[in-house]
Amino acid sequence: KRYVSNRKEAKDHGDVGILLGSPIKDGDRVVVVEDVTTSGKSMEETVPKVRAAANVTIVGLMVSLNRQEVGLSGDVSKTALDEVAETYGFPTNAIVSMAEVTEHLYNRECQGRVVINDTIKTAIDEYYKQYGCK
Repeated sequence: KRYVSNRKEAKDHGDVGILLGSPIKDGDRVVVVEDVTTSGKSMEETVPKVRAAANVTIVGLMVSLNRQEVGLSGDVSKTALDEVAETYGFPTNAIVSMAEVTEHLYNRECQGRVVINDTIKTAIDEYYKQYGCK
């Protein structure tokens, strides 16, 4: 399987250049990999870069964390990740969502301390009232 991730800036060590991952060539089917999806804006840069690098078919997007925030359209009924799928026509998936992370860490110890206590949970809830999907 071919995979590719867009770097913010080119590197001259490790995987050099702007695209990290498998070298791609015409005819490849590629999965784009990202660490997190917030608004989906990064895909506006990534999709054209991948398609300019070779004549490939992007078959999906896999992200580590879906922050479950509203996408660029401002439609509060869908996440940015859902909007990316609609805009570009390929499936999107996340390993974990912010809701899952919050639920798992809320009032639980992790490495000797509670990561999300009542105060932090309240702040997260307030943040999602403003930026999250409904």
